[in-house]
Amino acid sequence: MDKIYTKTGDKGFTTNLLDKKYSKADIEMELQGGIDEINANIGFLRSLLKTNQANYSANTMTDLDNMLKRVQYDLYLVGIEISTEFTEVYVTGDEIELLEKEIDYMVDKTEPMKSFVYYSGGQAAAFSHTIRTIIRRVERVFVRALAEQTYPKSYEYINRLSDYFFTFSRFINELNGLKDEPMVLK
Repeated sequence: MDKIYTKTGDKGFTTNLLDKKYSKADIEMELQGGIDEINANIGFLRSLLKTNQANYSANTMTDLDNMLKRVQYDLYLVGIEISTEFTEVYVTGDEIELLEKEIDYMVDKTEPMKSFVYYSGGQAAAFSHTIRTIIRRVERVFVRALAEQTYPKSYEYINRLSDYFFTFSRFINELNGLKDEPMVLK
């Protein structure tokens, strides 16, 4: 990549990896932008964790950061699939299985939920919920972009990713000694 700017988008159009021209207002571009937004926010979450890394053991910090980097890479693969109009497959059941394994691990390390909870706690945990809501929005865009197509594994990955970040939030709070705040009106 020699230049950051190409000037090809100055008139509101861009191309995908198949060299197909798209309006930047097309649903495919909205989906691609949503995936990028998730990825950037995960980068910010990683920086929050690093800022507070004294709260975690070195091994825990390494494991958390490595998994978040893995998710960022997998999102990059989702982006490639979108940009090739799902003619190329990069996300398989393996990536989904890894998310499920991580979710199960974190659930086992936290107290069972007894009610709905307020989305709160430490900064990283609260921001994890923000990421989760972005993922849910992008998931809705994904459904609109697919229209009548068969749902690829990359869609299933995005669906599971919101579950991952819900669980991640509770897990981070647990690591920081913060309990769930039950959703009750007093």
